Amino acid sequence: MSDTTALDAAKIDIRRWTHEERGARGPYAPVVIFTPSVLAEATELLAKLYAAGQEHHIDREDWAAVTSLPTGVLDALTARYCSRVALTHIEYDAVRDRLVGELGARHLTVERGLRVTVAPLPGGPSWGNSGRSGLSLGLTVGGWDIRVDEVASSPRPIAAHATEDGAREVAELVHKILSGEAPNPFAALAAKEASA
Repeated sequence: MSDTTALDAAKIDIRRWTHEERGARGPYAPVVIFTPSVLAEATELLAKLYAAGQEHHIDREDWAAVTSLPTGVLDALTARYCSRVALTHIEYDAVRDRLVGELGARHLTVERGLRVTVAPLPGGPSWGNSGRSGLSLGLTVGGWDIRVDEVASSPRPIAAHATEDGAREVAELVHKILSGEAPNPFAALAAKEASA
């Protein structure tokens, strides 16, 4: 497998395992939401692992027979970006200000509180018991998270950099969710809760 082939294989596998590929069922689809830069990092790392294996005559299929390298890569990056976030108050304020600014620049209605709440867009999806709830975003030592803006809502982690660039990506992701361009991250949770 050449480096290009390793990269192509990595792109396919990361998409499959994160449900980026339509119709795929990956273990991360209902759990963690990944920003584009973290997906790119995962793809690059997986490609390097595939290429290193190839140097020892271990093909992608050989790895799949004994372990899941895509899952290992995603687990490692989820651990990095969804835990142990350490920001100073100044850094936290800068990241939060950037998030609010980026959401506002996308013409979203934003409210600051303990969490940053974002109203649903007219004609876009909405959530909650009333069907009119928006989304709520947080950045803590556990990283970024998103949830329906209701008290009993369960948060979903977002694997994103805890930086101003990460805030920009989170804002873009939220805009896509609110406009219906990105899949509803709470659909699997709602279906699971409805069947319980």
